[in-house]
Amino acid sequence: MKKSEPQNLSKSSPANSGLSYPILAVSLAAFIFVFLAANSALALGLKIAVFVVISLAYTLLFRFFYAKPHARQANLPEERIVEKTDTETYFDEDIENKLLALEEASRFFGASLKASDMFRLVTSRINEMIPFASCAFFLADGNQTNLKVIFANGENAGILTNLEIPSSKGLAGKVFIGGSCEIDKQLLLDKVSFPAKALTGLEAAIAAPLYRGADIFGVLQLFGSEKIVLGESSLRLLEAIAERFSPLLLSSLAFEKNLSSALTDSLTNLPNERAFYLVLENHIAESQRYRDNRPLTVLTIDIKHFAELNQKYGHATGDNILYFAAEIIKNQLRRMDFLARSMSDEFLTVLPTASKGVTQEIIERLNNIFDRSPYEISPEEKIIVELNYGTATFWQDGETAHELLKIAHLRKQQNKSSDNAKIIRFPNKNL
Repeated sequence: MKKSEPQNLSKSSPANSGLSYPILAVSLAAFIFVFLAANSALALGLKIAVFVVISLAYTLLFRFFYAKPHARQANLPEERIVEKTDTETYFDEDIENKLLALEEASRFFGASLKASDMFRLVTSRINEMIPFASCAFFLADGNQTNLKVIFANGENAGILTNLEIPSSKGLAGKVFIGGSCEIDKQLLLDKVSFPAKALTGLEAAIAAPLYRGADIFGVLQLFGSEKIVLGESSLRLLEAIAERFSPLLLSSLAFEKNLSSALTDSLTNLPNERAFYLVLENHIAESQRYRDNRPLTVLTIDIKHFAELNQKYGHATGDNILYFAAEIIKNQLRRMDFLARSMSDEFLTVLPTASKGVTQEIIERLNNIFDRSPYEISPEEKIIVELNYGTATFWQDGETAHELLKIAHLRKQQNKSSDNAKIIRFPNKNL
């Protein structure tokens, strides 16, 4: 919403229209009378009396022509003098203060909170202004063909989260295409777009577009229940909220993206070495507290003969092999395990609660799956990807991240040296 410019009353107000002519006439008449009285044969005292009378008369006439219309103008409604924004003319002081708090939150938190945390913070404030049963943030995909619920709060939040609909469907789709706030008093649009369980207990909804400049990047939708009624009066307020919510959410999404980029390997989409150290330090702290009951192992992995593969098939194929290996390793680890990519073809793994025996089981499982899953260079050629391993167990091999990683690297190099096979294995024709 853009504020309109204040009106210039001295030029455009009806109170001033034609005002200069009477004032000019009165001023001219007063000047003439003073001139005549000054040049007349009257006594000095009488001249002074005439001058005083003319001055009083001029003052009274000026007040009649100028001050009275402006006094009437001062009593006009304030919005007649200055065209205020919708927010300024529509909301009471309490709502204004809460909207101002959203603007201030952008300066304090916008660039330092994850989007999920920002959503929870802001929606708690929204609920104070527009009580809702459930709230959802729809984000448009890159092609703007679908809207996905990234965050939800309130009733059915777990069901609504990750719900995806075409950008032309539902109330959110109508708002996304139309670009203005809308209300669906009976959820008629959403009932044909959402699974029924997602709308259980919900009766109505209002939604507002979220803008990035002139483009819409998402939709904020509030759902009401039988106890919480959402009506037309909420639309203007939701529009004002969305206007302030958009920069907050955009800042948080950008912060989260930058944080993810700083901790993620772009080729494999795995966490990088920096993230590995952060996670390992946390697990070491836990293992130090429960040394005898919480084993911890670091597993380093790289691909055998990777330099030769790169040289023979090219770096593009080498990158594909890295991605292929990353996916298989990740899928064979336990849910609690943490896999990261280090330099070149090396992977680093944190195995919480894993003793040497458990670690060996994981290694055997990885070898078996790679033996059964050859990588296809071309329809005519496949190779078996083989791995080198090095392990280090907390307390037994070291008590710091640096010590554990140093021992794991050393053991991996020792395993390479003991491996006399210098030829890349190719699967037989029966594979």
